Amino acid sequence: MPYNTRQQELILSYIKQNASEHLTADAIASALKDEQVGKTTVYRCLERLCKQHTVRKYILSEGKSACYQYALGEDCHRHFHLKCLRCGRLIHAECEQLAQIEEHICLEHDFDIDASRTVFYGICGECKKNESNTEE
Repeated sequence: MPYNTRQQELILSYIKQNASEHLTADAIASALKDEQVGKTTVYRCLERLCKQHTVRKYILSEGKSACYQYALGEDCHRHFHLKCLRCGRLIHAECEQLAQIEEHICLEHDFDIDASRTVFYGICGECKKNESNTEE
């Protein structure tokens, strides 16, 4: 049976409170530094929570920090992700056209895509809006 420490409870509570966000270990440690939760503790706890399938880990590119999100019970393997190059936001893309592309690749090219690791990079609508507001 996994053990729960005060630090793990604080970390999990913070992740749950920010369930719609993709959080880095550094961001979690920074948010909880006043509670004396260190970065090493955050990393260890995140690994344990990932093994328990309580938290989902996203590795967006080699050499970059991973981000984590509370596993809400949804099947993250069934949708793709959009990563904004400006603000860093990671967006879940549930889209019929992308599902059709995934099916095509599977059937026509005999290749199964891991959608949970598939990330499209670009600029999100909010950043584009902010850019056009500053240009006016």
